[in-house]
Amino acid sequence: MSRERVVVGVDVGTTSMKAAAFALDGRSLGEASVVTPWNVGAGGETDLDVERLTRDFIDLVTELVETTGTQPIGIGITGMAETGVVVDEHGAARHRAFAWFDQRGAAELDDLPPNLRDAFAGTTGLALKAECSLSKLLWLQAQGFTINTGDVWLNAQEFLGFRLTGTRATEPSLASRTALWDQDGRPWTQALDLIGASQDFIPPFVGAGTSLGVVGDGCPESMQGAVVTVTGHDHLVAAIGSGAVGSNQLFNSCGTADVLVRSVPWVIDADSRAQLVAGGLSVGRHALSGHTAVLGATRFGLVMERVMAMLGVNDHAERSRLVNAWQNEGSGKDVVSVSEPGGWVNEVRISLHDTCSPDEVVAAAIDYGIQSMRGCLETLTSVTGPSDQVIAGGGWAQLDGVLRAKGGLLAGLSRSAVTQPGVRGAAAFAGIAAGITDEELTRELARHVQPPGQHPLQQQKETVS
Repeated sequence: MSRERVVVGVDVGTTSMKAAAFALDGRSLGEASVVTPWNVGAGGETDLDVERLTRDFIDLVTELVETTGTQPIGIGITGMAETGVVVDEHGAARHRAFAWFDQRGAAELDDLPPNLRDAFAGTTGLALKAECSLSKLLWLQAQGFTINTGDVWLNAQEFLGFRLTGTRATEPSLASRTALWDQDGRPWTQALDLIGASQDFIPPFVGAGTSLGVVGDGCPESMQGAVVTVTGHDHLVAAIGSGAVGSNQLFNSCGTADVLVRSVPWVIDADSRAQLVAGGLSVGRHALSGHTAVLGATRFGLVMERVMAMLGVNDHAERSRLVNAWQNEGSGKDVVSVSEPGGWVNEVRISLHDTCSPDEVVAAAIDYGIQSMRGCLETLTSVTGPSDQVIAGGGWAQLDGVLRAKGGLLAGLSRSAVTQPGVRGAAAFAGIAAGITDEELTRELARHVQPPGQHPLQQQKETVS
């Protein structure tokens, strides 16, 4: 009996690595997940072994296709940005991959020459913070690490693609989070000079939906022959998976991190990039070819999680009741206020000024989230103009009260019904890489990407043995 052909999307996330198999008509046929294998040091230093990550990835996909009895024709890989490794000319990772939130390199980044500090935001579209890959490379350099001829930088998803196909390549939206790339369309040579690297340190760009090659015979038979594509930064791919695939659309990912993703079909100039960064946003290439993505994040979801935990409310129905009791901004501010200390501290402060009810505490938390989002949105629209459509997805978007509260800021807000948008978006790109452009899963996305193709610089296969 022949197996049903599917495309697999994999999201390499901070907490877990999730995979799902999709029929070409868009049906989800099964899911699987595994905990991301971080090692946490005594001082909070967090990193992982990319070879272990590769083994877990292969085991995860193999488990998924065996459990569902399917045959993958394409595998799309998305996930967290700013986590990667230096790979030598023989294909070996030269160090462990630092978590994006690991603060190693913060001091070295603070010591950047004034000309690089001044140019940083406008050039990279990023804030001068330790999350970027440059920070980790500066820290390695301070420990005596040197970049050799033939070395390249691969983000975690790109390393997985390399291990599966033997192709070294850079996906543009991931490159945008490294601080090694000038958003005007070239390597940032000043940053590369600082770490002793040439422009060859960044492999050729290969966009989402373009095949890096096929899974070779070093992997389990059930995976062999599937085309592989690296689909980019998870927030952007989740926007696509939720249906925000067109130009001038805004996606609101309503998770613990509450993220606004705005796509525009042009390159934002350096002065505007600096303006957006100063307002707390970031700018880079979108997973959609020819588009720029502007990202803004608040801690709306984190605040809501902390407040609900404080109140001892874990039941969905009770959370929904409390949120739905919100009427309008300011309904709880006379008796309770919510704040954060700022900086890199996941702390939420609740101040009770008088006797108050759980409804009023939750209302104040929603107010705080709306106020945070308002400032982010005002900065965003001052550069990009208003969006044509707004789509919300993620856990908190499933509560009507949250959607209603946000609807006062985001005109025309609609809710996406997709529960795992990251893996769905990655799977859709995998279908396009496999040449499937006129099926339910891929048809809309295919209208917004370049025709599928094979990466032209594929070299000899260096697959997992």
